[in-house]
Amino acid sequence: MKNLSLFLLLCLLFAACAKDEDKEPILVTDIVMPTQASFKPGDPVTIKAQGFQPDDDIMFEIYWPLPDEPALNYQGSALGVAPVMVEQTATSITFLAPGHYPASTTKVRLRRSGDIMTLGEIAVTGGEAPKEFQLYGIVNSHSSTSYDNCIEHVNFTDTPTNIVKLTEDQKDFSCVANVPESQNLCGIQTKDGVRRVFSYDLSMRFWQDMGLENILTLCNSQSSIIAVRQISANEMMLASIGSWPYTRDIDQTLNYRYELPAEIKPEALTRYPGVQGGSYLLLSADNGNNSFTPVVLSLNQSSRKVYTGQPIQATALIPFWTIISGKDTGTTKYVRTGGYAVVRADDGQTDLCLWNQAKMSLEKPFATFPNSARSVTMLAQDTETMKIYVLFDTNRGGRLIYAYDLVKKDWQRVPDNYPYSEIVMAR
Repeated sequence: MKNLSLFLLLCLLFAACAKDEDKEPILVTDIVMPTQASFKPGDPVTIKAQGFQPDDDIMFEIYWPLPDEPALNYQGSALGVAPVMVEQTATSITFLAPGHYPASTTKVRLRRSGDIMTLGEIAVTGGEAPKEFQLYGIVNSHSSTSYDNCIEHVNFTDTPTNIVKLTEDQKDFSCVANVPESQNLCGIQTKDGVRRVFSYDLSMRFWQDMGLENILTLCNSQSSIIAVRQISANEMMLASIGSWPYTRDIDQTLNYRYELPAEIKPEALTRYPGVQGGSYLLLSADNGNNSFTPVVLSLNQSSRKVYTGQPIQATALIPFWTIISGKDTGTTKYVRTGGYAVVRADDGQTDLCLWNQAKMSLEKPFATFPNSARSVTMLAQDTETMKIYVLFDTNRGGRLIYAYDLVKKDWQRVPDNYPYSEIVMAR
């Protein structure tokens, strides 16, 4: 009996120690969580408490049910997610409700010098990227219209939906690109005379300065956005913008340097966004006087070459990417490549031409349109849905959007007239 009593006492002591170890440290007191039942992604959330310190970190643990396994009550999760902070004082913190996840329970945790304390939980409605790509139109200071500067969602069967108005200092938001599934539109704004990259989060509805300056243009690549940055009078460097621009990772510089030929001025590359086509970036240089030059940057690790094509008499030379059959390579059925929409100076007709990487020249047009192109974006959901969307000027004012179907090889009009200066596919 005596041994049994000793054993029970030891068990109780071990249980007490384990319970003490499970206790979280008390880093703040008098916590007041918001009373709102749920938040939409991007809504400001304020938590009050006594004792917040300037170096405190906030992080999220996000949990959502998996509908495929309701009986097992499995959950999806994202741990250690950094929030978008709005304000932090000694008595409160304010952050944006997280986006990009299904409807979730978000646990808010405070971290200080290795100690972690749970402040509480909030419910957040769904903010996942849509399953289908969406078409967006940009009205900026280059639009030559009285329409308000803004970003709109182009509904193919209804009137466009206004997403966000551009303020006076955002009115030149241009060269817009997207990383699929990131729900972010990245573009260039000129601030204090400097071209900088800004991102608009379509899920959380907020703007962020990406910290990249002296940017000539942005390029849509296969897994990120590549910024072309001027670093001297005739030199450029590339920087990568990943799919989660609100994270704290700021190491964006790539070890890719290029020296432009004397006949190409860096500012000539600022008119249109570029694209990645295979192992090259395709850019467009505006020479003035209705003349453009294709500028191609090699992404080969051992060669950082700049190739230039012959100057073309054109009023626009717009890079685009597309998917073509890769049967001849023997490796894959379809491959990504690049091309240019060429608006001929003599009659305003638009020619869609692939760029031949072996010959470093334009191929013959695979499609033409009688109007002048203003912006081009690509939709490639699968091998049966491959369309090149083109924004065209009209003689009567306003603009039209047509899609060239690469499978059916015909043009299909998107209903309505539009005031946009650029269009971009995003999700």
